[in-house]
Amino acid sequence: MILWTIQPEEVYELIQRTGVYHCDYGKSGMDDWQEQYDWLVREMKERIGEPPGGVSYPVWAWYMWEGARKKPDLRQKRWGYGWKGERFACMEIDIPEEKLILSDYDTWSIILLDGLLADTEEEEESLEEEYEAMPPEARREYKYRNWKNVFDLAYVDNGWIHRGDSIQATFWELRKEDIKKVRFFTAATPKPKYLEAEE
Repeated sequence: MILWTIQPEEVYELIQRTGVYHCDYGKSGMDDWQEQYDWLVREMKERIGEPPGGVSYPVWAWYMWEGARKKPDLRQKRWGYGWKGERFACMEIDIPEEKLILSDYDTWSIILLDGLLADTEEEEESLEEEYEAMPPEARREYKYRNWKNVFDLAYVDNGWIHRGDSIQATFWELRKEDIKKVRFFTAATPKPKYLEAEE
Protein backbone atom coordinates (compact mmCIF):
# COMPACT_ATOMS: atom_id res chain seq x y z
CA MET A 1 0.00 0.00 0.00
CA ILE A 2 1.43 3.38 -0.99
CA LEU A 3 1.75 5.84 1.91
CA TRP A 4 3.65 9.05 2.65
CA THR A 5 5.59 9.71 5.83
CA ILE A 6 7.22 13.00 6.77
CA GLN A 7 10.23 12.61 9.05
CA PRO A 8 13.23 14.71 10.05
CA GLU A 9 15.99 14.41 7.45
CA GLU A 10 18.17 12.57 9.97
CA VAL A 11 15.61 9.73 10.04
CA TYR A 12 16.06 9.24 6.28
CA GLU A 13 19.84 9.29 6.77
CA LEU A 14 19.54 6.74 9.59
CA ILE A 15 17.56 4.41 7.32
CA GLN A 16 20.23 4.73 4.63
CA ARG A 17 22.91 3.75 7.15
CA THR A 18 21.14 1.02 9.11
CA GLY A 19 18.41 -0.19 6.75
CA VAL A 20 15.54 0.32 9.21
CA TYR A 21 13.80 2.92 11.37
CA HIS A 22 11.79 2.37 14.54
CA CYS A 23 9.95 5.08 16.44
CA ASP A 24 12.22 6.81 18.95
CA TYR A 25 9.84 7.42 21.84
CA GLY A 26 12.19 9.95 23.43
CA LYS A 27 11.90 12.20 20.36
CA SER A 28 8.25 11.55 19.62
CA GLY A 29 6.58 14.11 21.87
CA MET A 30 4.02 11.50 22.98
CA ASP A 31 4.44 11.99 26.74
CA ASP A 32 1.23 13.99 27.10
CA TRP A 33 -0.79 11.20 25.45
CA GLN A 34 0.76 8.07 26.94
CA GLU A 35 -2.60 6.39 27.62
CA GLN A 36 -3.85 7.00 24.08
CA TYR A 37 -0.69 5.73 22.40
CA ASP A 38 -0.55 2.67 24.65
CA TRP A 39 -4.17 1.91 23.69
CA LEU A 40 -3.26 2.18 19.99
CA VAL A 41 -0.30 -0.15 20.48
CA ARG A 42 -2.60 -2.77 22.04
CA GLU A 43 -4.97 -2.44 19.09
CA MET A 44 -2.10 -2.85 16.63
CA LYS A 45 -0.89 -6.00 18.40
CA GLU A 46 -4.38 -7.45 18.21
CA ARG A 47 -4.94 -6.50 14.56
CA ILE A 48 -1.52 -6.96 12.88
CA GLY A 49 0.55 -8.87 15.44
CA GLU A 50 3.43 -8.22 17.79
CA PRO A 51 6.12 -5.70 16.89
CA PRO A 52 9.73 -6.70 16.17
CA GLY A 53 11.96 -7.07 19.20
CA GLY A 54 12.78 -3.79 20.89
CA VAL A 55 9.96 -1.88 19.16
CA SER A 56 7.37 -0.27 21.43
CA TYR A 57 5.58 2.38 19.35
CA PRO A 58 4.58 2.73 15.69
CA VAL A 59 5.75 4.77 12.74
CA TRP A 60 3.08 7.09 11.29
CA ALA A 61 2.25 7.91 7.67
CA TRP A 62 -0.53 9.39 5.55
CA TYR A 63 -2.84 7.19 3.50
CA MET A 64 -5.09 10.09 2.50
CA TRP A 65 -5.12 13.82 3.22
CA GLU A 66 -8.24 15.94 2.74
CA GLY A 67 -9.78 13.36 0.43
CA ALA A 68 -6.75 12.93 -1.85
CA ARG A 69 -4.59 9.83 -2.31
CA LYS A 70 -1.46 11.69 -3.33
CA LYS A 71 1.81 13.02 -1.97
CA PRO A 72 1.25 15.76 0.64
CA ASP A 73 1.61 19.31 -0.67
CA LEU A 74 5.05 20.24 0.62
CA ARG A 75 4.40 23.94 0.04
CA GLN A 76 1.77 23.61 2.75
CA LYS A 77 3.61 21.09 4.94
CA ARG A 78 6.70 23.30 5.26
CA TRP A 79 4.52 25.52 7.50
CA GLY A 80 3.35 22.66 9.69
CA TYR A 81 6.50 20.70 10.47
CA GLY A 82 9.28 21.97 12.73
CA TRP A 83 10.82 25.42 12.91
CA LYS A 84 12.30 27.56 10.19
CA GLY A 85 15.48 26.06 8.74
CA GLU A 86 14.87 22.47 9.96
CA ARG A 87 15.09 19.86 7.22
CA PHE A 88 12.52 17.13 6.57
CA ALA A 89 12.09 14.20 4.18
CA CYS A 90 8.73 13.30 2.64
CA MET A 91 9.08 9.63 1.76
CA GLU A 92 6.71 7.75 -0.52
CA ILE A 93 6.69 4.23 0.88
CA ASP A 94 5.09 0.89 0.13
CA ILE A 95 3.98 -1.09 3.21
CA PRO A 96 2.08 -4.40 2.88
CA GLU A 97 -1.53 -3.91 3.89
CA GLU A 98 -1.37 -6.71 6.46
CA LYS A 99 1.41 -4.87 8.30
CA LEU A 100 -0.48 -1.66 9.00
CA ILE A 101 -3.71 -0.29 10.36
CA LEU A 102 -5.62 2.73 9.10
CA SER A 103 -7.38 5.22 11.36
CA ASP A 104 -9.20 8.50 10.94
CA TYR A 105 -7.09 11.59 11.66
CA ASP A 106 -9.92 13.83 12.88
CA THR A 107 -11.37 11.27 15.29
CA TRP A 108 -7.87 10.42 16.53
CA SER A 109 -7.60 14.08 17.53
CA ILE A 110 -10.67 13.59 19.75
CA ILE A 111 -9.01 10.55 21.34
CA LEU A 112 -5.93 12.65 22.10
CA LEU A 113 -8.25 15.02 23.98
CA ASP A 114 -9.52 11.97 25.95
CA GLY A 115 -12.99 12.39 24.43
CA LEU A 116 -15.62 9.91 23.35
CA LEU A 117 -16.36 9.41 19.64
CA ALA A 118 -19.87 10.15 18.43
CA ASP A 119 -21.47 10.90 15.06
CA THR A 120 -23.87 13.54 16.44
CA GLU A 121 -24.09 15.97 19.34
CA GLU A 122 -27.06 14.04 20.72
CA GLU A 123 -25.08 10.78 20.63
CA GLU A 124 -22.16 12.42 22.41
CA GLU A 125 -24.45 13.75 25.16
CA SER A 126 -25.93 10.27 25.60
CA LEU A 127 -22.48 8.63 25.73
CA GLU A 128 -21.20 11.21 28.24
CA GLU A 129 -24.25 10.70 30.45
CA GLU A 130 -23.78 6.92 30.38
CA TYR A 131 -20.04 7.30 31.04
CA GLU A 132 -20.50 9.64 34.00
CA ALA A 133 -23.07 7.29 35.60
CA MET A 134 -20.58 4.40 35.63
CA PRO A 135 -18.36 3.52 38.57
CA PRO A 136 -14.81 4.83 37.94
CA GLU A 137 -13.37 1.33 37.46
CA ALA A 138 -15.75 0.65 34.52
CA ARG A 139 -15.12 3.90 32.65
CA ARG A 140 -11.76 3.01 31.13
CA GLU A 141 -13.01 -0.10 29.31
CA TYR A 142 -16.09 1.79 28.14
CA LYS A 143 -13.86 4.53 26.72
CA TYR A 144 -11.49 2.04 25.09
CA ARG A 145 -14.40 0.24 23.36
CA ASN A 146 -15.67 3.59 22.10
CA TRP A 147 -12.26 4.56 20.76
CA LYS A 148 -12.34 1.59 18.36
CA ASN A 149 -14.59 3.81 16.22
CA VAL A 150 -11.40 5.58 15.07
CA PHE A 151 -11.01 2.65 12.64
CA ASP A 152 -14.36 3.45 10.99
CA LEU A 153 -13.31 5.24 7.81
CA ALA A 154 -16.77 5.76 6.29
CA TYR A 155 -17.08 9.36 5.16
CA VAL A 156 -19.22 11.60 7.38
CA ASP A 157 -19.40 15.39 7.37
CA ASN A 158 -22.54 16.45 9.16
CA GLY A 159 -21.55 19.63 10.96
CA TRP A 160 -20.67 17.72 14.13
CA ILE A 161 -18.03 15.26 12.95
CA HIS A 162 -15.76 15.16 9.94
CA ARG A 163 -14.52 11.63 9.23
CA GLY A 164 -13.03 9.61 6.39
CA ASP A 165 -11.33 12.52 4.64
CA SER A 166 -7.84 12.39 6.20
CA ILE A 167 -6.64 8.90 7.01
CA GLN A 168 -3.43 7.92 8.75
CA ALA A 169 -1.53 4.64 8.85
CA THR A 170 0.54 3.12 11.63
CA PHE A 171 3.01 0.25 11.30
CA TRP A 172 5.91 -1.13 13.32
CA GLU A 173 8.95 -0.30 11.21
CA LEU A 174 10.13 1.46 8.08
CA ARG A 175 12.75 -0.39 6.07
CA LYS A 176 15.06 0.98 3.38
CA GLU A 177 13.47 -1.20 0.71
CA ASP A 178 10.02 0.26 1.58
CA ILE A 179 11.08 3.72 0.35
CA LYS A 180 10.14 4.36 -3.28
CA LYS A 181 10.71 8.13 -3.57
CA VAL A 182 11.90 10.95 -1.35
CA ARG A 183 11.53 14.74 -1.48
CA PHE A 184 13.31 17.04 0.96
CA PHE A 185 11.99 20.35 2.24
CA THR A 186 12.89 23.04 4.73
CA ALA A 187 10.43 24.15 7.41
CA ALA A 188 9.34 27.78 7.21
CA THR A 189 7.57 28.49 10.51
CA PRO A 190 9.54 31.04 12.60
CA LYS A 191 10.34 29.84 16.10
CA PRO A 192 8.48 31.89 18.75
CA LYS A 193 10.65 34.31 20.71
CA TYR A 194 9.89 32.61 24.04
CA LEU A 195 11.30 29.32 22.72
CA GLU A 196 14.40 31.03 21.38
CA ALA A 197 14.97 32.52 24.83
CA GLU A 198 14.93 29.03 26.40
CA GLU A 199 17.83 27.82 24.24
